Amino acid sequence: MNFAMYGRKSVYSDKSDSVTNQERMCREYAGLRFQVDSFETYSDEGLSGADTNRPGLKRLLADIEDGLVDALIVYQLDRLSRNVKDFANIYSKLEENNVMFISLKESINTDTPIGKAMMFITATFAQMERETIATRITDNLEGLARKGFWTGGKAPQGYKLERIEVNGKKHVVFSIEPEAMERIRWIFNTFLDKGCSLCSLQTLLRNLGIRTERGCFFSASQLYSLLSSPYCVEATPEMYDYFAGMGCQMDSSSPREKWDGTHGVMVYGRTCQKNKNQRKQPPEKWIVCTGYHEPFIPASQWLAVQECFKKNTFNKTTKYDVPLLKGVVRCKCGCLMAVSRKKLKSRILSHYYCRKRNQQGIEACDMPFIKCDILDNKALDIFKKIEADPEAIMKYTMTEKPKDNAKILQSLETQAMHIQTKIEHLTEILSDAEGSSAARYIITQIEKEDLNLSAARREIEITKAALRHEKNTIGDVKERAGQIACLIRGLDGFSASEKNAIVHEIVQECRWDGNEFFLRL
Repeated sequence: MNFAMYGRKSVYSDKSDSVTNQERMCREYAGLRFQVDSFETYSDEGLSGADTNRPGLKRLLADIEDGLVDALIVYQLDRLSRNVKDFANIYSKLEENNVMFISLKESINTDTPIGKAMMFITATFAQMERETIATRITDNLEGLARKGFWTGGKAPQGYKLERIEVNGKKHVVFSIEPEAMERIRWIFNTFLDKGCSLCSLQTLLRNLGIRTERGCFFSASQLYSLLSSPYCVEATPEMYDYFAGMGCQMDSSSPREKWDGTHGVMVYGRTCQKNKNQRKQPPEKWIVCTGYHEPFIPASQWLAVQECFKKNTFNKTTKYDVPLLKGVVRCKCGCLMAVSRKKLKSRILSHYYCRKRNQQGIEACDMPFIKCDILDNKALDIFKKIEADPEAIMKYTMTEKPKDNAKILQSLETQAMHIQTKIEHLTEILSDAEGSSAARYIITQIEKEDLNLSAARREIEITKAALRHEKNTIGDVKERAGQIACLIRGLDGFSASEKNAIVHEIVQECRWDGNEFFLRL
């Protein structure tokens, strides 16, 4: 049997349930109870069981679908998943591919009906335990936030983290970084005094050589984040009214009369993490109170900036036709290229330009402006070739030339046959040499060849899986190529915005390096 073992640990550890020890116990169990032809280990260190987006787990499921696994063994059920729905999806793949499942700690073996039932019951309790832990942690963090402490993450700009002791317990608060504070004060003053937009402020800072803490030029989005961050502002009654008017949760331990301007504002729950991305939450979920830290931006100034943001709204309706490759073509540095327009007397000139160069200067990227028509026509020329010869689409969809797995398989099968013949020959010699001193040397050689045979058979199964995958991939590519060809043939009948939407749909990668144009569909 071909065994696969999956191990996981949320935080690296050398304790008894580390991935290394999980593998050791699973290997010993499989060796005692089954005939093990191969034993492959798949693991993820430092990743939660609540998320199935794990490299080791993905590789395991791919090998299961390719028929490389006969049995999956884990030390404990929640190592595989702590979510009942995710576990059910994983187990359905095991059943589809006739893979036996074993969990050591719960003594689960899916060969029996009671084993299957116990497996799902255990998975349900694993999910309940995870949700209970998550709720307890969230409640604890919320309690700390309502007291004005920092609950984790990087300190806001202008501050650094500092540990203090309150009532015998250590907590984290902010302390001012003088240099960063002066830079932020200057940005606030400049934005209001000059009546800048974020884009003009971005250009001004770049021209003056003012950079972020990481040494990069400020982008418009970074400036907006800095100017709208509430942590640096004085906690005054006006600020209390501002957040209360937004519908935020105003903490009862920080009533309005305590907002006397001596402390900064503390906001908990402004963002949440979803799919490893930070997203801003609606104000109703914010918890607002006074913090322990010192503010450095007056409330009147901060509120004035927020009023400017309300006024600086714009109409998102496009005034000019959308270039074909807008939002698709990337610069050689990997940055998505933006569109710039210049109005002349009789026409509009549109150019693609590198955002990175625009924000960080020519030392970050030396890509010059290029007319939109030039790159758009390069893409259209490719589309016309495909329209004239549909088979040409394969050149722009296949990422790499497939290996000649058929010849590799034939060679491996021949190798396995030779090893099998050699083992049979050594077995015949052993029967004649039974009881002699040479017998143990012959046995050692047979054991060595048997290991070689197992390895060859494993390679044969992997190559067979690669052949199946190659066949499916080619079929998928041809089907997708047919769909793309249909869209390309009717491209002329769409508006500029619709053409751009179609290109977004069919183009996987598009890159301009200043000389060569690369396109993959």
